[in-house]
Amino acid sequence: MMSQLTSTVNIRKSLEINNVDSISSDGFLLVNNGNIQHIKSLFGYELIEVMNYEKVSSILVDEIDNYLNKVVYVELRTGNVNSYFETFDDFLRGNKFKSINKDFYISELDYLSTDVTSNSQIDLYNTNIQLIDFLTSISNNDIKIGDKLKLIIYRNSNNLLEININYKIEDLELFSKIKNLESLKNELLDEIKGSDKKEIFLNELVNFVPNGKDNYIEIVQNWEKIFLLYQKSLALYISGFSFDKIKTSSSEHFQKLVEKIYESIGKASSYIFGIPVGFILLLNYYDYTGVSIFKNVIILSLSLLFFLLIWFILLNNISESIEAIEEDIDDFQSKIEGVKGLESIVDKLSNLKETKLSKQKNKLMIVRIITVAIFALTFFVFIYIFFDLSIFI
Repeated sequence: MMSQLTSTVNIRKSLEINNVDSISSDGFLLVNNGNIQHIKSLFGYELIEVMNYEKVSSILVDEIDNYLNKVVYVELRTGNVNSYFETFDDFLRGNKFKSINKDFYISELDYLSTDVTSNSQIDLYNTNIQLIDFLTSISNNDIKIGDKLKLIIYRNSNNLLEININYKIEDLELFSKIKNLESLKNELLDEIKGSDKKEIFLNELVNFVPNGKDNYIEIVQNWEKIFLLYQKSLALYISGFSFDKIKTSSSEHFQKLVEKIYESIGKASSYIFGIPVGFILLLNYYDYTGVSIFKNVIILSLSLLFFLLIWFILLNNISESIEAIEEDIDDFQSKIEGVKGLESIVDKLSNLKETKLSKQKNKLMIVRIITVAIFALTFFVFIYIFFDLSIFI
């Protein structure tokens, strides 16, 4: 069985109209191979009545094949098809604030929503719906009673704006002025950056639009002015507060760099004391009598493993951390260099790189030298014990 809408549109377009209103359409119809299946489908939905106008008698679904290529009289109950609208006004009454019907047909415009062909009035209607959706998304409350919708925007206890969503078909021409609505909505409702921008836009909207019966259309008529005021206020806001934000974030980033350097300094300092202690413990386990040669070989192997772990993992990690901090300082310095008011932070960054970071590199070098020296001592002690035992034997 074909869909109600498809069959209704097919038969309605084929009718030689006699009477038409929002409830039904009737007229003469030539039954042919192109519409006979649609007629049968509408019989199944109880949306059609077919008559033999000569005999003034009803034609049943089982008899319709007998009337192929003949003219019959048809009453089509279009009012029972939710997605069919005889006039554009009928459509607006059911879809005034949002498009409820995804698939629909408007006979007056000969417009089927599934067609790829656009319609200028439908395009303006869609812009209208987008604006209503946008205003609803930034309002604090919405009240819908019957065919009336009111949006409420609060600014403070003594200041609020009530937007009465009310328009007529002829008002839709005004919506050709509405531009960049979707991008503005995304900008104001952005979870990270949209909060301040939304407040600025609401302030301009509340200050510009008075409370009144037809203030929704007033917003449409003055949309370009409202949007321009918002852009100017946003530019003033950015110029007034961007420096403080940059300065604050720069100071915070500088503090993080200092903390990273001190963290690596702490690691290097602990290694200066920890590495010798580790090797000394291993030296302490040597059998200096030379009797347990196998034990000494194991301790030497552990010393080598300890050395490789320190050299290629721990010390390399600190070295890479220092290099990353140095790159971060250079990158940060290049970004804020020349910015008025941030000269002190630039100087601090240079000092940080030349003193603290340089000292950290020197400490890392000391740790490397100590590591090599202690491991060499461990090795030479093993050689000494081994050769001393050989002489003894």
